[in-house]
Amino acid sequence: MGLAKMAAAVLALALAAPMAAHADPNPWWSGFIGQGKLVPLGDGRALYLYCEGAGAPVVVMDSGLGDDASSWRQVQDQIAAKAKTRVCAYDRAGYGRSTGPAGPRDTKTEAADIAQMLQAAKLPGPYVLVGHSMASFNLRLFAYQHPKEVAGIVLVDPSADNQMAVIAANSPSTLKMQEAQNAHTHACAAPDASPAMLKSCAGPPPADLPPELSGKGVGIPPAGYYAAQAAELDAFATIDSKQTVAAKRKLGAMPLIVLTASDTTKAPGLPQAEIDAGAKAWSRLHDEIAALSTKGVNRLVEGSGHYIQKQKPQVVIDAVAEVVAAARANR
Repeated sequence: MGLAKMAAAVLALALAAPMAAHADPNPWWSGFIGQGKLVPLGDGRALYLYCEGAGAPVVVMDSGLGDDASSWRQVQDQIAAKAKTRVCAYDRAGYGRSTGPAGPRDTKTEAADIAQMLQAAKLPGPYVLVGHSMASFNLRLFAYQHPKEVAGIVLVDPSADNQMAVIAANSPSTLKMQEAQNAHTHACAAPDASPAMLKSCAGPPPADLPPELSGKGVGIPPAGYYAAQAAELDAFATIDSKQTVAAKRKLGAMPLIVLTASDTTKAPGLPQAEIDAGAKAWSRLHDEIAALSTKGVNRLVEGSGHYIQKQKPQVVIDAVAEVVAAARANR
């Protein structure tokens, strides 16, 4: 997606970045299909949940806007092995193997979905929450609402309160690129979108998808995906930040690590002054999130773009294992 996609990454709204053209098959896919399960929410919807490993505290992973559980496929099993605990990733409503959304896709609704899913799946808390990008809104709101149910948090290049206004003020060129990306997303979600449009929206299947699973309903957008994505995008631009700000509370000494990508604000053709200003603003926003806990830290991840879990997976693995260990020490 070129500049438009980079702009989306700056604002923590990017779609999943494609992997290398000839990646080796990833065994995560087979486990996801064979061992995952649909968890009923009690309102006719169900969320697809995939867990690996055993132990406590349970790690719960939420993906960025436009991403399903496969966003974590390079780190989930390794976190389970290193932290010696149960690690669960899920598809939000309308994504992946979950059923389509009923109603709004704002943070308040999605945080409630997480709470219902964990209860229905009989996964005991307190949890270590791990979120990428937009999932920061969902998981921070969950933590504000259920502080006794959260033992620690890791946020991967997270979205931040009021970031749209902050980034736009520091990098107006990014705002223009983001508007173009938003228009494209809504075009993909249009009921009368042509087959050619939908093909351009979907892009190629993941390069690490095992050949035997190709064409079996994985690695491709399900029906309703673009509508769910557009609904999340609209909520992100209007009310998600308001909801987290209204519920905001300090998190005491909860283990909290924020990972900030060094290259999120870089884009070909973007003025250097805007790149520099955007990077400083992005880091300040992440400092504010880290300050929610007296034990919070914001760590710069050099040489990584927005998808740290794909470009620097070991950093994410180590951070989650560190927070799991700290959570156990606090019990």
